Amino acid sequence: MRKLAITIMITFLLPITTYAGYHTGVRNIVNMGCHNVDNTCYVTISGSSIGPPSCNSTSIRWNEKYDANGKSVLALLTAAFLGGKQVSFAISDSCYQYQNNYPTFTYFFIH
Repeated sequence: MRKLAITIMITFLLPITTYAGYHTGVRNIVNMGCHNVDNTCYVTISGSSIGPPSCNSTSIRWNEKYDANGKSVLALLTAAFLGGKQVSFAISDSCYQYQNNYPTFTYFFIH
């Protein structure tokens, strides 16, 4: 039964990892915020820059209104920041579509 559960978990999670081109590893959130002229939100993470060469940065962006779960992402990352928790991101192969000089992500973990 345990092997079946592990097999099912791998089957569901494996496709998710194919959408992530880069992984940050465990990092601290240095600061975060949202623009007041559009729906862009961001976190700045500690450590070296990450992402595709054309948008390599420590500032990771998402659209709070139009990205799937954008509001939930904002709430979760705000809680992590205020709670002093560490995070890790799976960075997308493509840059943030509304400001293409910054990376975006496909999923994240709070540690």
